[in-house]
Amino acid sequence: MSVNDIVTSGAKPLFFLDYFATGRLDVDTAEKVIKGIVDGCQRSDCVLLGGETAEMPGLYKDGEYDLSGCAVGIVKKDPVIDGKNIVAGEVLIGLPSSGVHSNGFSLVRRLLREQRLYENQISGLSLKDQFPGGHVTIGEALMAPTVIYVKQVLDLISKGGVKGIAYITGGGFTDNIPRVFPEGLGAVIDKDYWEIPMVFKWITRWKDRRV
Repeated sequence: MSVNDIVTSGAKPLFFLDYFATGRLDVDTAEKVIKGIVDGCQRSDCVLLGGETAEMPGLYKDGEYDLSGCAVGIVKKDPVIDGKNIVAGEVLIGLPSSGVHSNGFSLVRRLLREQRLYENQISGLSLKDQFPGGHVTIGEALMAPTVIYVKQVLDLISKGGVKGIAYITGGGFTDNIPRVFPEGLGAVIDKDYWEIPMVFKWITRWKDRRV
Protein backbone atom coordinates (compact mmCIF):
# COMPACT_ATOMS: atom_id res chain seq x y z
CA MET A 1 0.00 0.00 0.00
CA SER A 2 2.80 2.43 0.78
CA VAL A 3 4.38 2.08 -2.66
CA ASN A 4 0.96 2.28 -4.34
CA ASP A 5 0.41 5.62 -2.61
CA ILE A 6 3.81 6.87 -3.76
CA VAL A 7 3.21 6.27 -7.47
CA THR A 8 0.01 8.35 -7.45
CA SER A 9 2.26 11.42 -7.72
CA GLY A 10 4.40 9.84 -10.42
CA ALA A 11 7.20 9.02 -7.99
CA LYS A 12 9.34 5.90 -8.08
CA PRO A 13 9.67 4.00 -4.78
CA LEU A 14 13.25 3.85 -3.52
CA PHE A 15 13.17 1.96 -0.23
CA PHE A 16 10.89 0.51 2.44
CA LEU A 17 11.22 0.28 6.24
CA ASP A 18 9.18 -2.19 8.27
CA TYR A 19 8.05 -2.41 11.90
CA PHE A 20 7.21 -5.81 13.40
CA ALA A 21 5.89 -5.93 16.97
CA THR A 22 4.83 -8.98 18.98
CA GLY A 23 4.59 -10.26 22.53
CA ARG A 24 7.16 -13.01 22.07
CA LEU A 25 9.13 -13.39 18.86
CA ASP A 26 8.28 -16.48 16.83
CA VAL A 27 11.21 -16.80 14.43
CA ASP A 28 9.29 -18.91 11.91
CA THR A 29 6.44 -16.38 11.71
CA ALA A 30 8.84 -13.45 11.51
CA GLU A 31 10.76 -15.10 8.66
CA LYS A 32 7.55 -15.62 6.69
CA VAL A 33 6.54 -12.00 7.23
CA ILE A 34 9.93 -10.67 6.14
CA LYS A 35 9.88 -12.94 3.10
CA GLY A 36 6.54 -11.43 2.13
CA ILE A 37 7.90 -7.90 2.57
CA VAL A 38 10.92 -8.73 0.41
CA ASP A 39 8.62 -10.11 -2.28
CA GLY A 40 6.59 -6.90 -2.19
CA CYS A 41 9.74 -4.80 -2.50
CA GLN A 42 10.88 -6.82 -5.50
CA ARG A 43 7.50 -6.34 -7.16
CA SER A 44 7.87 -2.58 -6.77
CA ASP A 45 11.60 -2.35 -7.58
CA CYS A 46 12.49 -0.87 -4.21
CA VAL A 47 14.87 -1.94 -1.45
CA LEU A 48 14.06 -3.20 2.04
CA LEU A 49 16.48 -0.83 3.71
CA GLY A 50 15.87 -1.72 7.34
CA GLY A 51 13.28 -1.94 10.05
CA GLU A 52 12.47 -2.58 13.70
CA THR A 53 11.46 -5.74 15.53
CA ALA A 54 9.92 -5.14 18.96
CA GLU A 55 9.02 -7.69 21.63
CA MET A 56 6.39 -6.29 24.01
CA PRO A 57 5.12 -8.96 26.43
CA GLY A 58 1.69 -8.21 27.83
CA LEU A 59 0.54 -6.14 24.87
CA TYR A 60 -0.06 -9.00 22.43
CA LYS A 61 -1.55 -12.45 22.84
CA ASP A 62 0.46 -15.50 21.80
CA GLY A 63 0.68 -15.66 18.03
CA GLU A 64 -0.43 -12.05 17.54
CA TYR A 65 1.74 -9.42 15.89
CA ASP A 66 1.47 -5.92 14.49
CA LEU A 67 3.02 -4.99 11.16
CA SER A 68 3.48 -1.56 9.64
CA GLY A 69 5.95 0.24 7.45
CA CYS A 70 6.76 3.26 5.36
CA ALA A 71 8.20 3.85 1.92
CA VAL A 72 10.22 6.68 0.40
CA GLY A 73 10.20 7.58 -3.28
CA ILE A 74 11.55 10.23 -5.62
CA VAL A 75 10.09 12.33 -8.42
CA LYS A 76 11.21 15.43 -10.29
CA LYS A 77 9.28 18.54 -9.30
CA ASP A 78 8.02 19.49 -12.75
CA PRO A 79 6.39 16.20 -13.73
CA VAL A 80 4.62 15.69 -10.38
CA ILE A 81 1.16 14.29 -11.06
CA ASP A 82 -1.39 16.17 -8.97
CA GLY A 83 -4.53 16.37 -11.11
CA LYS A 84 -4.35 20.14 -11.60
CA ASN A 85 -4.20 19.81 -15.39
CA ILE A 86 -7.27 17.57 -15.69
CA VAL A 87 -9.97 19.08 -17.93
CA ALA A 88 -13.45 17.99 -19.02
CA GLY A 89 -13.46 15.14 -21.53
CA GLU A 90 -10.51 13.18 -20.13
CA VAL A 91 -10.59 9.37 -20.11
CA LEU A 92 -10.45 7.24 -16.94
CA ILE A 93 -8.40 4.04 -17.00
CA GLY A 94 -9.04 1.48 -14.28
CA LEU A 95 -6.66 -1.27 -13.17
CA PRO A 96 -8.20 -4.46 -11.73
CA SER A 97 -7.95 -5.34 -8.06
CA SER A 98 -7.37 -8.74 -6.48
CA GLY A 99 -10.28 -8.27 -4.10
CA VAL A 100 -11.07 -6.08 -1.11
CA HIS A 101 -7.40 -5.14 -0.58
CA SER A 102 -6.12 -3.96 2.79
CA ASN A 103 -8.50 -1.04 3.30
CA GLY A 104 -11.66 -3.03 2.75
CA PHE A 105 -11.48 -5.23 5.84
CA SER A 106 -13.29 -2.93 8.27
CA LEU A 107 -16.51 -3.07 6.26
CA VAL A 108 -16.17 -6.77 5.49
CA ARG A 109 -15.56 -7.72 9.12
CA ARG A 110 -18.55 -5.69 10.26
CA LEU A 111 -20.75 -7.35 7.65
CA LEU A 112 -19.55 -10.82 8.57
CA ARG A 113 -20.10 -10.13 12.25
CA GLU A 114 -23.65 -9.05 11.51
CA GLN A 115 -24.17 -12.31 9.66
CA ARG A 116 -22.48 -14.17 12.53
CA LEU A 117 -20.31 -15.83 9.95
CA TYR A 118 -17.49 -16.21 12.46
CA GLU A 119 -19.66 -18.35 14.71
CA ASN A 120 -21.01 -20.39 11.77
CA GLN A 121 -24.57 -19.33 12.64
CA ILE A 122 -27.48 -18.09 10.52
CA SER A 123 -25.45 -18.04 7.30
CA GLY A 124 -24.33 -21.65 7.79
CA LEU A 125 -20.91 -20.70 6.45
CA SER A 126 -17.40 -20.70 7.84
CA LEU A 127 -14.32 -18.80 6.71
CA LYS A 128 -12.80 -22.23 6.07
CA ASP A 129 -15.54 -23.24 3.63
CA GLN A 130 -14.83 -23.25 -0.10
CA PHE A 131 -15.52 -19.94 -1.78
CA PRO A 132 -18.46 -20.29 -4.22
CA GLY A 133 -17.19 -21.00 -7.73
CA GLY A 134 -13.54 -20.94 -6.67
CA HIS A 135 -10.70 -23.17 -5.52
CA VAL A 136 -9.92 -21.26 -2.32
CA THR A 137 -11.63 -20.86 1.03
CA ILE A 138 -13.81 -17.88 1.88
CA GLY A 139 -11.06 -16.61 4.18
CA GLU A 140 -8.43 -16.90 1.44
CA ALA A 141 -10.66 -15.11 -1.06
CA LEU A 142 -11.19 -12.21 1.34
CA MET A 143 -7.48 -12.00 2.21
CA ALA A 144 -6.08 -12.12 -1.33
CA PRO A 145 -2.88 -10.01 -1.29
CA THR A 146 -3.21 -6.38 -2.33
CA VAL A 147 -2.02 -5.79 -5.89
CA ILE A 148 1.18 -3.75 -6.14
CA TYR A 149 0.56 -1.43 -9.07
CA VAL A 150 3.97 0.26 -9.23
CA LYS A 151 5.31 -1.23 -12.46
CA GLN A 152 1.98 -0.96 -14.29
CA VAL A 153 1.46 2.66 -13.31
CA LEU A 154 5.02 3.80 -13.97
CA ASP A 155 4.83 2.16 -17.40
CA LEU A 156 1.65 4.12 -18.19
CA ILE A 157 3.23 7.35 -16.93
CA SER A 158 6.29 6.81 -19.14
CA LYS A 159 4.02 6.82 -22.21
CA GLY A 160 2.79 10.32 -21.33
CA GLY A 161 -0.63 11.87 -20.89
CA VAL A 162 -1.33 10.79 -17.29
CA LYS A 163 -2.70 13.80 -15.42
CA GLY A 164 -4.09 12.32 -12.22
CA ILE A 165 -4.03 9.05 -10.31
CA ALA A 166 -6.41 7.85 -7.61
CA TYR A 167 -5.47 4.88 -5.44
CA ILE A 168 -8.77 3.32 -4.39
CA THR A 169 -8.43 2.63 -0.67
CA GLY A 170 -10.85 3.21 2.20
CA GLY A 171 -13.91 5.08 0.95
CA GLY A 172 -13.88 3.46 -2.48
CA PHE A 173 -14.64 5.34 -5.69
CA THR A 174 -16.77 8.03 -4.06
CA ASP A 175 -14.08 9.25 -1.65
CA ASN A 176 -10.88 8.69 -3.63
CA ILE A 177 -11.61 9.66 -7.22
CA PRO A 178 -13.09 13.16 -6.58
CA ARG A 179 -10.05 14.31 -4.61
CA VAL A 180 -7.93 14.09 -7.79
CA PHE A 181 -10.10 16.50 -9.79
CA PRO A 182 -9.90 20.28 -9.90
CA GLU A 183 -12.95 22.00 -8.41
CA GLY A 184 -16.05 21.71 -10.55
CA LEU A 185 -15.10 18.46 -12.30
CA GLY A 186 -16.38 14.95 -11.72
CA ALA A 187 -16.36 11.51 -13.29
CA VAL A 188 -18.91 9.40 -15.13
CA ILE A 189 -18.27 5.71 -14.44
CA ASP A 190 -20.24 2.90 -16.06
CA LYS A 191 -19.93 -0.18 -13.85
CA ASP A 192 -20.98 -2.38 -16.77
CA TYR A 193 -17.65 -1.66 -18.50
CA TRP A 194 -15.86 -4.31 -16.47
CA GLU A 195 -16.49 -7.63 -14.77
CA ILE A 196 -17.03 -7.16 -11.04
CA PRO A 197 -14.81 -9.62 -9.10
CA MET A 198 -16.76 -12.52 -7.62
CA VAL A 199 -15.70 -11.67 -4.07
CA PHE A 200 -17.56 -8.33 -4.28
CA LYS A 201 -20.66 -10.00 -5.68
CA TRP A 202 -20.53 -12.47 -2.79
CA ILE A 203 -20.16 -9.70 -0.19
CA THR A 204 -23.04 -7.75 -1.74
CA ARG A 205 -25.27 -10.81 -1.70
CA TRP A 206 -24.73 -11.29 2.04
CA LYS A 207 -25.18 -7.58 2.64
CA ASP A 208 -28.60 -7.71 0.97
CA ARG A 209 -29.59 -10.64 3.22
CA ARG A 210 -28.46 -9.18 6.51
CA VAL A 211 -30.88 -9.43 9.39
